[in-house]
Amino acid sequence: MAAKLILLIEHEAGIREVLEACLHDIDGWRIVLASSIKAGIDLCEQQRPDVILIDTSTPEIDALLFIEELKVYSAEYSVPILLISSRASWFSAEILHQMGFAGAINKPFNPLTLSQRISQTLGWSN
Repeated sequence: MAAKLILLIEHEAGIREVLEACLHDIDGWRIVLASSIKAGIDLCEQQRPDVILIDTSTPEIDALLFIEELKVYSAEYSVPILLISSRASWFSAEILHQMGFAGAINKPFNPLTLSQRISQTLGWSN
């Protein structure tokens, strides 16, 4: 499988580094990092990611508006958005789909199986 390009939107630097290491070092995926949803939106047009991995817990004042903007991009370019959050288990697959997410991954996550979990959620072949 060709290396996937992941747009990772995470405001906490330490978690961003861990996620990048998991996805790049273990599976060789290409990672584009954004520390805010607004920055992630800007990167979408430049990078054309295969998936957007986002933690919606953010200090951004306009986070909900930015998330809606990401969903428009997602729909227009068929780029799935995965939620990664300590609250991911609160939502059923149906509710996530209604909210515009392709799926969710719980924090804490297993670093060794994270990319496998993403691939399974999105139906990507290994």
